[in-house]
Amino acid sequence: MKRSLHGASFVFVALLFAANLLLSGCGSSVETSKASADSLNFENQKLQTDNMQLRKSVTQLEQDKKALNAKVADLTSRLGQSSQQWQDLQDLQARVNQLDSELTVQKQINRDLSARNADAERASLGNGIGPISTQAEFMQYYNQGLDLFKTRKYNEALAIFSGLSNSKVLPNMTSNAVYWMGECYYAQQKYTDAANAFKSVLSFGHSYKTGAAYLMLGMSYVHMGNKPEARTIWEELISKDPKSQYAARAKEFISQL
Repeated sequence: MKRSLHGASFVFVALLFAANLLLSGCGSSVETSKASADSLNFENQKLQTDNMQLRKSVTQLEQDKKALNAKVADLTSRLGQSSQQWQDLQDLQARVNQLDSELTVQKQINRDLSARNADAERASLGNGIGPISTQAEFMQYYNQGLDLFKTRKYNEALAIFSGLSNSKVLPNMTSNAVYWMGECYYAQQKYTDAANAFKSVLSFGHSYKTGAAYLMLGMSYVHMGNKPEARTIWEELISKDPKSQYAARAKEFISQL
């Protein structure tokens, strides 16, 4: 009986040992499978993350490409417009050059016509008065010319003064008549004719109107756009007659240039 129990105990122990071994083997296998699954899951998540980043990079690159294409198209359009604008500018410049040449020719024609008109007008002047035989007649016409000038009847006054400028009756007053011719021209904005008249006054050896002629000759040059020549004329006046009232006026005019 004791032998039977002892044998049964041995079998039970053996069975327990075998069961323990079996259970230990199964646990290791489960743990191994779990670790493998975790590793695969981590790798999968990492791949998904990398994939998302790649997709973002591709999207950004596509946007950059689209923006660059838009810039290229814009620059191409601008380049085409610039080329057309440059051509238009060249055409306009050529037209400006042509108009400038035509304007130069037209100005020369106008100057020639103005000179002819001035010559014709000077030739016709002097017919407003008859022959002068006495100094009294001279002064009568002279005062009449001044009255016409004061009432702005410049052409009528000019005709009288022109006639007086050719008279030999009163030589000391002849330069005065020439001076008032210059004033008539100046009032009509015929500055070239005015300048010529004032220069004629200065050509007289003596004239009551020398100082005034210097001033008005300078003013005529100013209106003709020749300020340097005006300064020269006024400085000449100051040098020749520094204490006169005309020299004082000339200094004022020079300060305003």
